[in-house]
Amino acid sequence: MTKEKIIQAALLNFSEHGYSGGSLAQIAEEVGIRKQSIYTYFKSKDALYLSISKQAMEAELLFAKEFIAKHLQLPVEKVLLPFLQSFQQRFESFAETKFFMRSIFLMPQHLEQQLSEQTYIYLDELERLFTDYLKEQKLSVSANEAAIGFLALLDSLYVEMLYGGSERCEKRLQAGWTIYYRGIRAEV
Repeated sequence: MTKEKIIQAALLNFSEHGYSGGSLAQIAEEVGIRKQSIYTYFKSKDALYLSISKQAMEAELLFAKEFIAKHLQLPVEKVLLPFLQSFQQRFESFAETKFFMRSIFLMPQHLEQQLSEQTYIYLDELERLFTDYLKEQKLSVSANEAAIGFLALLDSLYVEMLYGGSERCEKRLQAGWTIYYRGIRAEV
């Protein structure tokens, strides 16, 4: 129970302050334990951060898989655009999503190798997931090209979520989606 409380408190702390601004003392205070007690469960701040990053990545992948599975029979515009919109909402509403985005784009330099490995697992899995979905659609490009282009659009939204705010993100989403969809849509 204490380990889960530490994870939840750390998730909130790191999602707001990042690795450098994250404080084990604040996390311990939030949980109601002494800072040294954290080391019973995690050998270091790095171990805690990496554990949370992996958990957040798995949660984001699960969300994507469930979203696609739920909408599998729908056309591209009824799946991919709502998926992009849901990520903006998730970033604004869920500490886990916000933390995950921070851990991808604002990596502590000394954890870059481990976090990059997790990031590529996430991106490779998303590419497979969207390629499989898009194979069943009528497109002007290959399913894999459409999936990679979609991920590029998603990446641009991540950047705006982190640095630009919701208004800029919405603007980029609308313009990016319009161009992306026109580019992949098969001529009828």
